[in-house]
Amino acid sequence: MTERRRTARQVPNTLGVPCLADEVRVVTSIEGLTESLDEADRRGLPVTVVAGGSNLVLRSRLPGLVLLLSIRGIQFERLGANRWRVTAGAGENWHALVCATLERGIGGLENLALIPGSVGAAPVQNIGAYGRELAEVVESVRVLDRATGELRTHTADACGFGYRESVFKRSADRIIVAVTLVLGDVPLAAEYPDVKDELQRLGVVPSPRAVADAVMRVRRRKLPDPGRIGNVGSFFKNPFLTPAEYDQLRSRLAIDGYPADGQVRVKVPAARLIDAAGWKGAAEGPVQVWPRQPLVLVNRGGATGAQVLALAERIRADIATKYDVGLALEPTVLGVPYG
Repeated sequence: MTERRRTARQVPNTLGVPCLADEVRVVTSIEGLTESLDEADRRGLPVTVVAGGSNLVLRSRLPGLVLLLSIRGIQFERLGANRWRVTAGAGENWHALVCATLERGIGGLENLALIPGSVGAAPVQNIGAYGRELAEVVESVRVLDRATGELRTHTADACGFGYRESVFKRSADRIIVAVTLVLGDVPLAAEYPDVKDELQRLGVVPSPRAVADAVMRVRRRKLPDPGRIGNVGSFFKNPFLTPAEYDQLRSRLAIDGYPADGQVRVKVPAARLIDAAGWKGAAEGPVQVWPRQPLVLVNRGGATGAQVLALAERIRADIATKYDVGLALEPTVLGVPYG
C-alpha cells in the first residue's frame, strides 16, 4: 500500500534544510514500492527513494516522485545457543533495531548504537563506529532491482562493502527492502579508546549492553542530537594516504595515522585536520562546525543545503591548500536549485 501525496512537499532530512518534492509517497510494502515505480515509469518521472534522510544533503528541490520507504518488521531466528539471524525491513529505525537485539541479549550491534537513520540506509554507506562496521555482521541484503523489477538477494560479498562504501551507494538501481544480519557470536569490540575509557570510568565489565551504554554516553557528549540540532553526523570521510603522503603530512602537522588496507595505506583523522586548520567551532551564517566534533556541520536554524555545501567546500579547499590532503564528503548530495 502507498500513501499518496499530490502536492509539493518538504522532504524529511535530519540536516533540517528545506527541500520541496513535486510529489511524495510513503511506501509501506514491496508491492506498494513496485506499483509506485511502475507508475513513475509510465509518467516519465524521475524517482528518488528516501528513508529518514539521515545521510543526505538536499538542495532546494527534488524533481519527480520521492518515495519515503517505510517497510517495517523485525524477525528473529535462532541458529544456535548464541547465534541469531535477524532480518529487518528497510524502514525500521536503526537504533530501535539495536535496542531490540540488546533487549534479547543478542550482541553484535552495540558499537553502532544511536546512529541515526533507517535499517535500509545502513548498508548503503556501510555504517561504522567505535571499532565496528556493519559489513562484519551482514549476511545478506534484499533489494528490488529497478532494471528488471525483480527481487534479488545480495550476499555480503556481493555488496562491495568498503569504508563508507557499497554497491548501493554507487548505483540507485538497487533499492534495499530488507537487511539480514547474523549476530550473537560476534567478538566484543571494546578496545576503541573512547569506549574503553568510558567503560573504565564507569567501572563495569565489558558486555554488549555495557558497550552500548558507553557508546551512547560518548555520542551524546560529543555529537549533537539531530532531533534538536540539524546535522547528518560525520560530514567528511577520514582520508587514506600512502606512506609517503603520510610522511609528508607529518612534516607539516603532528597527526596520528592508523594502518589500513593491509598496511598499504594509512588512515588519518579528518577531525584533526579540520581542527588544526582552525575550523572547529567556526560559523558562517546559520551553518557551524560543531565545537565538540569538527567532523560535524550543523544547521543552527534556517540554513539551506547550498549554504551547508558552501562551508564544506571552503573547508575542503583550505585543507587541500594547507596539508595537500583531499577530504571527501560522507553524505550523499541530492536535488537541484529551485526554479
